[in-house]
Amino acid sequence: MENAGWDESLDTGHAGMDVDHKELTELFQQLRDAIETSAGKASCTKALDNIIGHTRAHFELEQRLMTQYRYPKTEQHAAEHAMLIQQALDFRASFDVTLDASNSALMHFADVWLAFHILFSDKDLAAFLAHTRIKPGAQ
Repeated sequence: MENAGWDESLDTGHAGMDVDHKELTELFQQLRDAIETSAGKASCTKALDNIIGHTRAHFELEQRLMTQYRYPKTEQHAAEHAMLIQQALDFRASFDVTLDASNSALMHFADVWLAFHILFSDKDLAAFLAHTRIKPGAQ
Protein backbone atom coordinates (compact mmCIF):
# COMPACT_ATOMS: atom_id res chain seq x y z
CA MET A 1 0.00 0.00 0.00
CA GLU A 2 1.14 3.55 -0.63
CA ASN A 3 1.82 5.69 2.38
CA ALA A 4 -0.43 8.71 2.71
CA GLY A 5 1.84 10.33 5.27
CA TRP A 6 2.51 13.98 5.85
CA ASP A 7 4.66 15.91 3.46
CA GLU A 8 5.19 19.61 2.94
CA SER A 9 2.75 19.72 0.02
CA LEU A 10 -0.03 19.27 2.60
CA ASP A 11 1.05 22.35 4.58
CA THR A 12 -1.82 24.86 4.51
CA GLY A 13 0.01 27.68 6.27
CA HIS A 14 -2.52 27.69 9.12
CA ALA A 15 -0.69 26.44 12.21
CA GLY A 16 -3.72 24.94 13.97
CA MET A 17 -4.98 23.14 10.91
CA ASP A 18 -1.51 21.84 10.04
CA VAL A 19 -0.92 20.43 13.52
CA ASP A 20 -4.24 18.61 13.33
CA HIS A 21 -3.51 17.33 9.83
CA LYS A 22 -0.12 15.99 10.93
CA GLU A 23 -1.76 14.20 13.85
CA LEU A 24 -4.36 12.78 11.50
CA THR A 25 -1.69 11.41 9.15
CA GLU A 26 -0.04 9.76 12.16
CA LEU A 27 -3.35 8.16 13.13
CA PHE A 28 -3.85 6.87 9.59
CA GLN A 29 -0.31 5.46 9.73
CA GLN A 30 -1.18 3.65 12.96
CA LEU A 31 -4.19 2.13 11.21
CA ARG A 32 -2.05 1.18 8.21
CA ASP A 33 0.52 -0.44 10.52
CA ALA A 34 -2.22 -2.36 12.36
CA ILE A 35 -3.57 -3.67 9.05
CA GLU A 36 -0.18 -4.55 7.58
CA THR A 37 0.97 -6.37 10.71
CA SER A 38 -2.35 -8.22 11.04
CA ALA A 39 -2.78 -6.75 14.53
CA GLY A 40 -6.40 -7.85 14.61
CA LYS A 41 -9.81 -6.33 14.30
CA ALA A 42 -9.79 -4.80 17.80
CA SER A 43 -6.58 -2.85 17.09
CA CYS A 44 -7.83 -1.70 13.72
CA THR A 45 -11.19 -0.68 15.13
CA LYS A 46 -9.48 1.28 17.91
CA ALA A 47 -7.33 3.06 15.31
CA LEU A 48 -10.46 3.92 13.32
CA ASP A 49 -12.15 5.22 16.47
CA ASN A 50 -9.12 7.44 17.14
CA ILE A 51 -9.27 8.77 13.57
CA ILE A 52 -12.99 9.50 13.85
CA GLY A 53 -12.62 11.24 17.22
CA HIS A 54 -9.68 13.35 16.09
CA THR A 55 -11.43 14.21 12.86
CA ARG A 56 -14.58 15.37 14.61
CA ALA A 57 -12.55 17.69 16.85
CA HIS A 58 -10.58 18.99 13.86
CA PHE A 59 -13.72 19.63 11.84
CA GLU A 60 -15.20 21.54 14.78
CA LEU A 61 -12.14 23.83 14.69
CA GLU A 62 -12.61 24.42 10.98
CA GLN A 63 -16.34 25.01 11.42
CA ARG A 64 -15.67 27.66 14.08
CA LEU A 65 -13.15 29.39 11.83
CA MET A 66 -15.48 29.31 8.84
CA THR A 67 -18.32 30.79 10.89
CA GLN A 68 -16.17 33.38 12.63
CA TYR A 69 -14.65 34.66 9.39
CA ARG A 70 -17.76 34.14 7.24
CA TYR A 71 -16.07 31.80 4.78
CA PRO A 72 -18.15 31.89 1.57
CA LYS A 73 -17.71 28.14 0.93
CA THR A 74 -18.77 27.09 4.43
CA GLU A 75 -21.73 25.04 3.26
CA GLN A 76 -19.69 23.09 0.68
CA HIS A 77 -16.80 22.55 3.11
CA ALA A 78 -19.15 21.43 5.89
CA ALA A 79 -20.80 18.98 3.48
CA GLU A 80 -17.37 17.48 2.73
CA HIS A 81 -16.78 17.11 6.46
CA ALA A 82 -20.11 15.35 6.92
CA MET A 83 -19.36 13.03 3.99
CA LEU A 84 -15.87 12.17 5.29
CA ILE A 85 -17.17 11.44 8.79
CA GLN A 86 -19.96 9.28 7.36
CA GLN A 87 -17.51 7.35 5.19
CA ALA A 88 -15.26 6.77 8.22
CA LEU A 89 -18.26 5.58 10.25
CA ASP A 90 -19.27 3.27 7.39
CA PHE A 91 -15.77 1.79 7.29
CA ARG A 92 -15.88 1.40 11.05
CA ALA A 93 -19.21 -0.43 10.90
CA SER A 94 -18.18 -2.79 8.11
CA PHE A 95 -14.46 -3.14 8.70
CA ASP A 96 -13.10 -6.64 8.28
CA VAL A 97 -9.38 -6.93 8.90
CA THR A 98 -9.24 -10.18 6.94
CA LEU A 99 -10.54 -8.77 3.67
CA ASP A 100 -7.88 -7.30 1.40
CA ALA A 101 -10.54 -5.38 -0.55
CA SER A 102 -11.75 -3.72 2.64
CA ASN A 103 -8.21 -2.81 3.65
CA SER A 104 -7.40 -1.46 0.21
CA ALA A 105 -10.56 0.62 0.11
CA LEU A 106 -9.85 2.01 3.56
CA MET A 107 -6.30 3.01 2.65
CA HIS A 108 -7.52 4.56 -0.60
CA PHE A 109 -10.03 6.52 1.45
CA ALA A 110 -7.18 7.76 3.67
CA ASP A 111 -5.14 8.80 0.63
CA VAL A 112 -8.06 10.67 -0.93
CA TRP A 113 -9.06 12.28 2.33
CA LEU A 114 -5.59 13.50 3.19
CA ALA A 115 -4.58 14.49 -0.30
CA PHE A 116 -7.68 15.95 -1.85
CA HIS A 117 -9.48 17.43 1.14
CA ILE A 118 -6.34 19.09 2.48
CA LEU A 119 -4.85 20.07 -0.88
CA PHE A 120 -8.00 21.65 -2.21
CA SER A 121 -10.58 22.42 0.45
CA ASP A 122 -8.39 23.09 3.46
CA LYS A 123 -5.73 25.02 1.57
CA ASP A 124 -8.47 27.21 0.12
CA LEU A 125 -9.89 27.80 3.59
CA ALA A 126 -6.43 28.58 5.02
CA ALA A 127 -5.72 31.07 2.21
CA PHE A 128 -9.07 32.75 2.85
CA LEU A 129 -8.35 32.96 6.58
CA ALA A 130 -4.88 34.41 5.99
CA HIS A 131 -6.33 37.06 3.70
CA THR A 132 -9.33 37.84 5.91
CA ARG A 133 -7.75 38.10 9.34
CA ILE A 134 -7.53 41.57 10.84
CA LYS A 135 -4.39 43.31 9.62
CA PRO A 136 -2.12 45.23 12.04
CA GLY A 137 -3.61 48.66 12.77
CA ALA A 138 -7.09 47.64 11.61
CA GLN A 139 -10.02 46.91 13.88
